Amino acid sequence: MADASSVAQLREELAFHGLGGDSFPADDLLQVMLDVEGGDVRAAARSILDAQAAERRVERANPSASPALPAPTHSWVTLCARAVLWPFSFLGAALLWCFRLVQRISPQRPGTDTRGLTRYAQDPKACALRWIHELELETNGSVLPDAASFQRVPLPPFVTMSYSEALRQSKNDIRILMIVLTSRVHNEHDFFCKHVLTDPHLVRMLHSPDLLVWGGDISDREAYRVSALLEATTFPFVAFIALQPRRSRSRGRIVPHPTVLSRLEGSPQTILSASSICAHISDVLLPRTSAYLHELRSERRLREMDRELREEQNLAFEHACLRDQERVIRKRAENERRIENESQRASEEHKHALLGAQKTQWRAWARAYLVPREPDLSVTPVIRVNVKMPDGRNLQRRFFPSDSLEQLYAYVDTLDVHNDDAPVSLPRDYAHSYDFYLVQTYPRRVLSPENMATLLQDVDGLGPSANLIVESSTAHNLDEDDEDDDDNDD
Repeated sequence: MADASSVAQLREELAFHGLGGDSFPADDLLQVMLDVEGGDVRAAARSILDAQAAERRVERANPSASPALPAPTHSWVTLCARAVLWPFSFLGAALLWCFRLVQRISPQRPGTDTRGLTRYAQDPKACALRWIHELELETNGSVLPDAASFQRVPLPPFVTMSYSEALRQSKNDIRILMIVLTSRVHNEHDFFCKHVLTDPHLVRMLHSPDLLVWGGDISDREAYRVSALLEATTFPFVAFIALQPRRSRSRGRIVPHPTVLSRLEGSPQTILSASSICAHISDVLLPRTSAYLHELRSERRLREMDRELREEQNLAFEHACLRDQERVIRKRAENERRIENESQRASEEHKHALLGAQKTQWRAWARAYLVPREPDLSVTPVIRVNVKMPDGRNLQRRFFPSDSLEQLYAYVDTLDVHNDDAPVSLPRDYAHSYDFYLVQTYPRRVLSPENMATLLQDVDGLGPSANLIVESSTAHNLDEDDEDDDDNDD
């Protein structure tokens, strides 16, 4: 059973929808409807509103009914009768609630009509798809554009979506939405489907890009809701909705708003015939809406062009930024490489200068402390050495037989060094290497600097005198490479 708060919420919901006065149900009826709908306030309110809307449609459909008599004054007899009958009315409401509850929870028997509660509660898109499928079966037609190639009767291009989706798509595409509602219990249902919806001229007109067609049967919940929304009383029913100018209360300016342009209901042989619908579209709808819809499409194209232009500008700006960024990165990399090369060159120059200074220091030290003193003319035995320099000079000097080969190399390496420049000690962290070779002329023999500790008297071919030539280590290495190549050729 529903509580008092649910009944109060239901009263507020009905008052919000404009229900009041004498048409407002009593609390016991509100409680019964809440119990029937399982405590759903909105479902109970919708059922009450649908029932009263159906009652109003019946009253409008029967205008010849006698007017209601003024309500008589309630006598004490009437009050007593109501007091006696009230328990029976409450019992009837309870039985109705139980019957509807059993109907909801009981499974459907085989062979029963599928257009009952199960169909009423199905998804709107599935209902639209099934309605189109049933229409195609009844008419041997097809909603596809190439229906004739399959030997099917062309039908209007009904969309398989809910009414809300169709309304939203027509608004987004700036098109006229045509709504077709049918009722299978109507006497002229078959005539409307087989003769009106299959008319070639109407079908060609409805394939226009300016129109969007949606349809359904009121046995489905979605179509029934649309029929109540559009206040349809007779079926088949056709309505047209399109954007029209309307002043917005919140924005304070004219904005496009979906508006019901026209409603057509009646006999398919007169007002809802194919020729009447075509004439209504061409003579009424299009002249009324084409100018404003064309204006909306033009505004949309301008907005799209502005958006595309902004996107192109933004894209060009992004590309320019990327190019600038790449240029900055490339310039930064070039500067880093230049700085690195300069630093490396400066480091190499510093090493070269340090090496040159250390070599000069070593030569001065070697001239003073490593080169042996030349023996006097009266001293014997001695070894006379004649050295031919690369610049053509011929030098002669005497050495003790006990002098080493390194002392001979040091003598040749320090010819241009003066004793005044002799340092006190050897340079630190320096290992001297000679950039030349001493070579005996005949037979040709290289005095290798690898055996610096060898005494001169132990060197083959020096004897009491020797002729030597000075060859640079670079030229000597090239000569050795040529000799190796000749040996390989042989």
